[in-house]
Amino acid sequence: MKILYDNQAAPGFHSGWGFSALVEPSLLFDVGEKAEPLLANIRKFGISLEQVRRVVLSHEHWDHVGGLDVLAECGGVDVYLPRSFSGGIKGRIRQVNDHARIVEVGNDLELADGVIVTRELSGDGNHEISAAVRTPKGLVLLVGCSHPGLDTIMENASRYGDIHAVIGGFHGFSNLEALSRVDVIVPTHCTQHKQEIQARYPEKTRRVAAGSEIRFE
Repeated sequence: MKILYDNQAAPGFHSGWGFSALVEPSLLFDVGEKAEPLLANIRKFGISLEQVRRVVLSHEHWDHVGGLDVLAECGGVDVYLPRSFSGGIKGRIRQVNDHARIVEVGNDLELADGVIVTRELSGDGNHEISAAVRTPKGLVLLVGCSHPGLDTIMENASRYGDIHAVIGGFHGFSNLEALSRVDVIVPTHCTQHKQEIQARYPEKTRRVAAGSEIRFE
C-alpha cells in the first residue's frame, strides 16, 4: 500500500490537506484535495494509473474528492461512492472519464478479489464508506475521515473478519481502547489524537506521510 496524499510528505513528495492511498496494483482510495500534487506523487512512485480498476471515494468533502481529475488518466474504472453523493460530483466523474462506471453504495459489497466496500454509514452530519482488503492476517481497513466514528466503522467491517490494520483519517476519535486488538495502526490526515495513539500503542503505530509504503502479506 502506498500513501499518495497526506498533510505531511516524505522528501521529494508533495503534501496537501487530504488523503489518498493505492492498494496495489489496482485499487485507488480517495483522491486528496488537488490533482496536481497527487499526480506528481503518483509519478514519483512510478505508478501507472492505467492499472487502476477500482476507485473508492469515502465521502464528498473536498479534501477527498478534489483531485478527481486524476481519473482522466485511468481507463475503464468502477467508482464506488456513497449513494448520497451529489449529482455534481457524479457529473464531474463522467466528465473527466466517460468510461467510468459509477457504483452507488448503500449496503456492504464484497467484491471478487478479497476487497470489501463497506456500507454507507452516517455520523457528524456526513455519509461515508470505507474499504477493506482481506489478507492472511486479517482485514486491512481503509478509512477516509471516520465521521461516523472509527469504532462504528470497525464494528461494521469486523463482520467480515478480524481487523489486522486500520489506515486513514480518524478525525476526533478518542475511544482508543477500540484499537487494542488491531495489529497495525496508521493514523493519517485529519487524526486529532495522533500523539495519544502513538503514546498508547508505540509498537503498533506507524508514522507515515505522502511517499510512504506499507507492505502486508
